[in-house]
Amino acid sequence: MTSNSESQGEWYTTDCGRTQFTLPVRYQNLVHIGYGASGTVIRATDTETGKYVAIKKIFHPFRSQMHAKQTYQRLKQLMYLNHPDAQVVQLYNVFTPEKNIDDFQTLYFVLNYVDYDLSRVIKRNVPFTEDQIKYIIYSLLRGLKFIHSAGIFHHELNPSDIGMDKNTNIAFFERGLMHRTLDPEIRSHIQCRWGRAPETALCERYNGDKIDIWSTGCIMAELILLRPIFRGTDLLDQFDKIFDIIGTPDLAILNDIFIPITKTLTSGVSPEGTSREINHFHLFKVLTGIDFLDCLLTFDHRTRPTAEEALSHPFLKTFHDTMYEPTKEFLFDEHQAKVYSTAEWKSIIWQMIEEFVPPSWINDEDDIADD
Repeated sequence: MTSNSESQGEWYTTDCGRTQFTLPVRYQNLVHIGYGASGTVIRATDTETGKYVAIKKIFHPFRSQMHAKQTYQRLKQLMYLNHPDAQVVQLYNVFTPEKNIDDFQTLYFVLNYVDYDLSRVIKRNVPFTEDQIKYIIYSLLRGLKFIHSAGIFHHELNPSDIGMDKNTNIAFFERGLMHRTLDPEIRSHIQCRWGRAPETALCERYNGDKIDIWSTGCIMAELILLRPIFRGTDLLDQFDKIFDIIGTPDLAILNDIFIPITKTLTSGVSPEGTSREINHFHLFKVLTGIDFLDCLLTFDHRTRPTAEEALSHPFLKTFHDTMYEPTKEFLFDEHQAKVYSTAEWKSIIWQMIEEFVPPSWINDEDDIADD
């Protein structure tokens, strides 16, 4: 069984960021960007389009059955969510230099290049205007509406997982994306505590789109404060920080959400709860801004808005237009719930690479590299 690696043209091998890369010669002028849990990323110039691209080399994609399945899930979701205007990083190419499946151990994703991540912009400590905050949060919710419609959630939404270009356009990086039916043992290892939705902190079985809405509220507050709003040192302190800002829900809600495991957490909570205190931030000159943040940071996920509902809030009326907010059919994945061996996952991924067709919009004349 041979691959279509010949269609990538000639190859070359070089080192970048202390990692060896074997790439088609079309990708030149390599610059190391950084490391992640699943791979290392470089910037390159695609000499066929003149654009910068980001190339991610996946670390040990087939180290185990779990790693192989995670690799499949990342590739499947990137392929399915490919869209020129949906706030999700775009997959331009996927390849392996290995010419047959028996030698298949290396995998590369070629993605659209994004100038910065949002955390880097926040660390500049330059206040955002209200209009900038509106646009960023609108864009986040627009992207969430798109991925949620496909049954995919981010679950790890924080400023470092959001790319931003020089025109303030944003895109979710692929790390963190996961399907509604993702294995609990994989899901339980995600999320930074400071942006973690309350329902996931004590009940890892919960899996839903409202997690991303809470995280969006945390990001909105961070854009205002230029620091995380809830900076707990441990789980209990995290809840103390949340309750200090938004007040405590009544005891019945806490027991409903967290079942009996919240005995320690709820020991000092009154049955009636306490009123929200988010208004004391004076975050916005207009009441709609305070009300909007209040909605996003609704403690009870059952009454927290969906992305689509949040987009219709008066605070975002300047940007909101359902005609220009794309959605996607629910992703039905025949392999998602299956149990395969590493070799079987590898075979499925090999076939996906063989069948991949680069999106037509990669040749659009924008974002030309300035090398």
